[in-house]
Amino acid sequence: MHPNTTRVLAPLREFREDDPRPAIITADGVCSYGDLRRRVAQYAEVLACLGLRPHDAVAISIEHGPDAVAAIFATLEVGAAFVWLDAAQPAARNRNVVRDCAAKYLMTDSGPAGRRLVAELAGLNLGLLRIGDSSTAFIERVSRDRGATALPSDTATVVYTSGSTGTPKGIVLTRSNIDQLTEWYAGQVGLSPEARQFQWAQFSYDAACVEIFSAVRSGAALVMPPPEGKSDVRAVVEWIRREAVTHLVTAPSLYRALTDALDSTGAAPLDQVRVLTVSGEELRPSLVTKMRTAFPRADIYNMYGQTENILATFYLVTPEDERAPAVPVGRPLPGREVWLRTPDGEEVGDGEAGEVWVRSRFLAPGYLNDPESTGAAFFPDPHGEPGFRVYRTGDLASRRPGGDLVFHRRLDNQVKLHGVRVELGEIEAALLDIADVVHAGVVLREAGEGRSQLVAYVQLSAGAEGGPDRLKAALADRLPRNMVPARIVVLDEMPLTTFGKIDRRRLPAVTSDSGEADAVVGSATERRLALIWSRILAVRPPGQEADFFALGGDSLTVPRVREAVLASFGVDVPLNAFYECPRLHQLAAQVDVLGRRVPAESP
Repeated sequence: MHPNTTRVLAPLREFREDDPRPAIITADGVCSYGDLRRRVAQYAEVLACLGLRPHDAVAISIEHGPDAVAAIFATLEVGAAFVWLDAAQPAARNRNVVRDCAAKYLMTDSGPAGRRLVAELAGLNLGLLRIGDSSTAFIERVSRDRGATALPSDTATVVYTSGSTGTPKGIVLTRSNIDQLTEWYAGQVGLSPEARQFQWAQFSYDAACVEIFSAVRSGAALVMPPPEGKSDVRAVVEWIRREAVTHLVTAPSLYRALTDALDSTGAAPLDQVRVLTVSGEELRPSLVTKMRTAFPRADIYNMYGQTENILATFYLVTPEDERAPAVPVGRPLPGREVWLRTPDGEEVGDGEAGEVWVRSRFLAPGYLNDPESTGAAFFPDPHGEPGFRVYRTGDLASRRPGGDLVFHRRLDNQVKLHGVRVELGEIEAALLDIADVVHAGVVLREAGEGRSQLVAYVQLSAGAEGGPDRLKAALADRLPRNMVPARIVVLDEMPLTTFGKIDRRRLPAVTSDSGEADAVVGSATERRLALIWSRILAVRPPGQEADFFALGGDSLTVPRVREAVLASFGVDVPLNAFYECPRLHQLAAQVDVLGRRVPAESP
């Protein structure tokens, strides 16, 4: 046990190894708090033998479940910090993360994703700790790196978000800050040993820290479906109902998908849910109405914040908010002050819009290995109070006379897509790295009620070959899937300002692209699939060359199409097929291939 653990680990240590209460509920069964405590102790013992120290980083990528949670707590127990790697991310991105945080070890499992990640990180000076099928830790390779450590004092984890310079930005989260936030959050939303909190966020996001640490410190059970289950909102509905989930936290776009899934199936409301926490995107009054119907006994908290402070404000949504122009994001959490300022730093009055500045002792130390960005966003407390600093969020908001904040918009090119921060500049930088791309601009466009999609505009050099498909394929090797634009529009000439910058106001609007005009041309499979796309995406029946994502499809509508294809054709199309075969004729060919593999039913 290392003294640099603060209270993040204290609640877990209070559980005895024979404690039978459920800690984690997965498709494989229930892991008790006693079993979780044993796994943490076992993994921590192995990590301690490797000589890990405070300021050291351990990269972790384990299939979500008890071993993943235990690995996180074990890393913290020995005084080190964890950095979660998503094996589905491009290999180059994960290598950049490992180099940036100077990880000494990779802790992973023996599954296909773990083996692929080990191969992709080959050549880096990483020791390897493997988790076996029986939850046993094996040291496969010892790190040769004994150089200087990279992380600030008290670091719990580094969360990598989209960066405007074209590379991921590492935001340091400290143990003391996570401890203070999750202690407040657990008390505010009423987490207790009788509660069951749904674990939906990817482990590489700071939202997962809120879910995991607040549940464990309260003795609540974490309900954790497999990754493929998290991507299917109808499966999520069944998990919530079957496991009697009481607490749920996610972004508005995912709440909308949940309510749409309930509506489309005519399922009964989820009346066992007691608290819904909303964060990551703007909560609209129309969605509040849908949430009240789907979760009739739940309190709704609208929360606002950035990874740099995890959360800054909260607001208990009232029935009156359903009829208001906007839902407030509320007032500051304990230990935080929220200021609204002009560009010159002057305070603005009630009702006036200003940039949100957060003053607190509970801010991130800054951006790892990026003092310039840290200095631009964080500055010393003007009152000179020890431990306090101020963070400029880049968000525009106003304050109502009663004190509640209302969010307006970003002041830069950062957007939120499905609750995840996306820097448009990172996508533009990746496009400009592709041969023959002269100019690139990316915007977020509405794609139907409550849905948005990324649209990229590019200008190619004269005589360049290849169009949007080539550019999408190149981006897929550079960016996470959620950052690859749904549409890429090639322009003869990019609209520019007099200063030579892209004039985003003059970028042409795009309409839903449904391919060729005659949608009935093609095979019987293509025609049936076109009708499914038309119904679910609310577009006219598309043609053979139509792109699912250009029509407005996204990760939230893919499960609905999969379900409709299963009902219509009797085949289960893999999730990846939608991304690898986005055009109608391509997906129809996959359906035909899979259909030939389905055994004929007995007469």
